[in-house]
Amino acid sequence: MIRIWKILAVMVICVMAMSTKTIFAAGGVAAKKKTSAEQPEIDGRAGIVMDAKTGKILFQKNINEKHYPASITKILTTLVAIENNDDLYGEVTFSGETVNTLEEGSTHIGIQEGETLPLIDVLYAIMLESANEACNGAAEYTAGSNKEFVKLMNEKAKELGCDHSHFVTTNGLHDDDHYVTAKDMATITKAALENETFRKIACSSNYYITPTNKSKEARQLWNHHKMVKKTMFPYEGIEGGKTGYTTRAGGTLVTFVKRDNLELICVVLQGNGYELYKDTIKMLDYAYDNYKVVTPFKGIQNVIQDNGLGILKAGNQLPANSLQLGDLDDVSILLEKSQDEEKLSYRSKGKNLYVDYNGKNIGKVQIY
Repeated sequence: MIRIWKILAVMVICVMAMSTKTIFAAGGVAAKKKTSAEQPEIDGRAGIVMDAKTGKILFQKNINEKHYPASITKILTTLVAIENNDDLYGEVTFSGETVNTLEEGSTHIGIQEGETLPLIDVLYAIMLESANEACNGAAEYTAGSNKEFVKLMNEKAKELGCDHSHFVTTNGLHDDDHYVTAKDMATITKAALENETFRKIACSSNYYITPTNKSKEARQLWNHHKMVKKTMFPYEGIEGGKTGYTTRAGGTLVTFVKRDNLELICVVLQGNGYELYKDTIKMLDYAYDNYKVVTPFKGIQNVIQDNGLGILKAGNQLPANSLQLGDLDDVSILLEKSQDEEKLSYRSKGKNLYVDYNGKNIGKVQIY
């Protein structure tokens, strides 16, 4: 306990004020060491496992190789639609172009020309049933046309640092110039999971669309991801994901899983049938077997008091000139299981808390 309070005292010195103030810290850091554990062999042409909090890559195979994404494109489509619409219950009226220009045999839920649905229902149709006409409708509603919406998609990808991917369609139907890398797809998914609306949609196993002006029957939507539906390939901690397939792309799969404090994003590109799920399980098992998360400040909610002489003292009261430590639970540190958390140390500078392992800096989080 003494050691923790010394750490917290250093943090407070850098943001000392004369009035009551709450310090918020958020984020995660990861040790830079690479595990020596044997990595699994996967059937997919490219694959990655990324820590959803820190962005650290825990497994990789051809992660910068360009591949066609197919319907996992819709993760970015859904995120861009959410971020560019203040009212997610606004009414989307489907034009003839949005419903009549689909490739024969492509996935849809039978939305008709002139049919009106709340945007939130459209987004569920995109992520759960992979409905291609829903992508067209959301794009037209958001940006006026698919072409303008795709510009927003590419802008978002660039903003996230996804420099090796390019998008031409909203739904992932084939185009030679529409491609992603496994690393970029994991990065896009990481950003999407930071949006609570996206997370709620993508982690749903099913959803109901009530009758509309063109459909007297309610539509029941089901997530196509077999691990999410729990029909096959059960896995502890499964949250959500997105499937994809075209003849040229092969199978693609994005999965996110959380156990305790460790949330992982797994991507497979150019995979084959059920091997996609077997690859995903191999990669996730590898990550959970070899990595752990430490939350050093979890549960610490006391107060540091400044006595006016620069001396800091812990207390349970909240005097006039003090700093309350709260919401530090969210600070997490990713380590290999073989690494000793006792070798972690902390120091603050400006608005940042720096985390060191064995005397070497491994990252920082911002203190608000």
